[in-house]
Amino acid sequence: MTTDTVQPTAQQIRQRVHAMWGVVAESWGEHADHVEQRSQVVTRLLIDAVAPAPGDEVLELACGAGGLGLAIADRVSPGGRVILSDVAPEMVAIAAARAARRDTAGAASPEIHAQVVDLEQIDLPDASFDIVLCREGLMFALDPAQAANEIARVLRPGGRVAVAVWGPRNRNPWLGVLADAVQEHTGSPVPPPGVPGPFSLGTDGALASTLAGAGLEQVAVEQVAVPTHDPSFEDYWQLRTDLAGPLKRLLEGMPQQDRAAIQQTVRARLSPYQTSNGLEIPGLAYIGFARRAPHAQ
Repeated sequence: MTTDTVQPTAQQIRQRVHAMWGVVAESWGEHADHVEQRSQVVTRLLIDAVAPAPGDEVLELACGAGGLGLAIADRVSPGGRVILSDVAPEMVAIAAARAARRDTAGAASPEIHAQVVDLEQIDLPDASFDIVLCREGLMFALDPAQAANEIARVLRPGGRVAVAVWGPRNRNPWLGVLADAVQEHTGSPVPPPGVPGPFSLGTDGALASTLAGAGLEQVAVEQVAVPTHDPSFEDYWQLRTDLAGPLKRLLEGMPQQDRAAIQQTVRARLSPYQTSNGLEIPGLAYIGFARRAPHAQ
């Protein structure tokens, strides 16, 4: 007698992925400054791509701790508006707190709000933003095409969108090595089947076709080197396992000896990147830009 394994529905997977980011939200808040330092080149390119101007209204999707939206705020002042949004309420609370501290510090700023938004079902009106930004979030959508359609919908005619996703797994050993070690040790794919992972849009042409498929125009994708620096392997391990949403809960549920074995494997495989200044590990991101047609379709 055999029993069929009940496969989770797409909605159940979506709920698990969303909850996963709530689990790591505290760590993202704690390491927000490090994340922004690591991402500064990508952040600059995303902002420059959309050419913000005073009065522009901006939506940041999958904002995490909100660094990208806060970085563009001065460029749309005076008269602009920025919404920091994420599907995880815990992340939204952190972004809101950082925005409040920024305002308290007296920085010139447009309106900045934080709210819960699912990038696959953006609960905001049609044609309500001049700019949409998404840094390292679109690849975690179960249906990236639907997310791109939603982005196109909320853009005003002529509005601009810029997104960043990670390139291929083998071009990002800073995270790929860790995922590979967990996969080899457990014998199960990382991420599991049906669950979007950090490299899900890392194949050539995937990001461009996703944006173009939503009817967006002037689609362009650029490869950007994004190396990571960690003072030591111990710093690397602590930070990556704190921030890696798909892996954090899995690692925490393992016996100590299993985590130690994985850690040893990762240490050995990253040894070629050891320098006198710490670990210098290559990384590759794709920056995608597009516009909504200047006249409503």
